Amino acid sequence: MFRIRLVIIVSLVLTCLVSPPPSSAGPPSPAKGREQLVTALDAAWVRILDNGTYRKILNAHGAAEVLVNIVDCLPAPGMIPFPEKPEGLLKQILDTKHIRVGTMIDSPPGPETTANFFSPVSADMLKAVLKEIAVHYGTGPITVTRVTIPPPFNATSALNKKDIDILDQLNALGGESENLRRRTSRRFTCTLSGSRQVLYVKKEAPYTTFEDVLNDGDVKICAGPLSTQLTRAYFKGPDQSVTTKYVFDISSCLAEVVSGKADAMMSPFPDEKFFPASIDTDGDRAPDTDPRPLIRSIDTNLVTGTPYWVALDDGCDGDGVK
Repeated sequence: MFRIRLVIIVSLVLTCLVSPPPSSAGPPSPAKGREQLVTALDAAWVRILDNGTYRKILNAHGAAEVLVNIVDCLPAPGMIPFPEKPEGLLKQILDTKHIRVGTMIDSPPGPETTANFFSPVSADMLKAVLKEIAVHYGTGPITVTRVTIPPPFNATSALNKKDIDILDQLNALGGESENLRRRTSRRFTCTLSGSRQVLYVKKEAPYTTFEDVLNDGDVKICAGPLSTQLTRAYFKGPDQSVTTKYVFDISSCLAEVVSGKADAMMSPFPDEKFFPASIDTDGDRAPDTDPRPLIRSIDTNLVTGTPYWVALDDGCDGDGVK
């Protein structure tokens, strides 16, 4: 698999290097239009940081304690101007006043699922970003069509096949999709939000630090969909195991920790107060236990960050790299 991927990458680079530069009289470069879209999204993002909209969104959803701002893009609008002459994908979005946004979640299943907390925040952030773009270019409101990407969640293919224009935030920068590193198989914007990753264990558990958990050779971890790739990357010992709960992950993982089926839960929530007051621990589907007095947290000092994602195909960028 590695040799096949290496041959593909080398072929793409050679194609870019030997291809003649695009003619100014030819059609606009799709790759340039996508790069412009990234710049426009970045420009809008730093403006909602600068004018306070970002903080208002966090506070409206009670998310100020959960989400952190990774300042790879400063709230300095003068540093990131909007593209002056839109073309390609950016021009298409502005002309049609419509954008297709891919997502892994069609309808969040309820408060016991981690993604349910983040989805409304992400939706309001996208509205704010698109409003900034619309105001700058004078298009009027840009409508959003959400496109659900079904399992096995081939998001990179969906972008490159033009099934969607951008992918929403529920894809962390550090992850991979379809055996490809996300940061090199797609374009990405500024980091829009980040979340600390926290381990929750029973109060009487022997662990004190993240290192203690890492060094447990047969530790069992339960994780939700927003923490699973990171957890599997760190806990990959031959006898260590990670179980992923895609739906109702909060209550399911907490139940496993409380009942002893799992040693810890990995979660982006920094405090027990974000968890349900009652969960089912005996399997009869009737909530019977308040997990919060029974668990404690261990900070991992790990933070995941999420951007918007745009396709990385169809042509070479200005430096000759695909």
